[in-house]
Amino acid sequence: MPKIDKNIILGISVAVILVFSVIIGWTLFQKGKILSEKKVIEEKEETNEEVLERLTPADSKPLTQEEQEELEGLLNQLTPTQPKPKTPKEQKEEEELLKKLTP
Repeated sequence: MPKIDKNIILGISVAVILVFSVIIGWTLFQKGKILSEKKVIEEKEETNEEVLERLTPADSKPLTQEEQEELEGLLNQLTPTQPKPKTPKEQKEEEELLKKLTP
C-alpha cells in the first residue's frame, strides 16, 4: 500500500469540513430568507375592497365638454348602425339556450 503524506490527508479533511460547513450555512441562510419573505407576504395581503378603495380617486372631476363629445364620437364609431342579421343556425341556437335557461 502506498504511503500517503500527512499533509495530503490533513488538506483533504479540511476541504471536506469546509464543503460541509458551506452547505449547512447556505441551507440555514436560505431557510431564514424564506421565513422572512413569508412574513412580508402575509403582512402585505389586502382584500379586494381595500385595493379598490386605494385605486379609486377620492375626487372625481367631471368631464369637460370636449371630452364628452370625444367619448360620444367613439361610442358612435363602435356601435353598429344596423345589427347584422342572424343566420338560421344562430337563431336556432339562441332559441335552444332560451328554452334551457327559462324556468
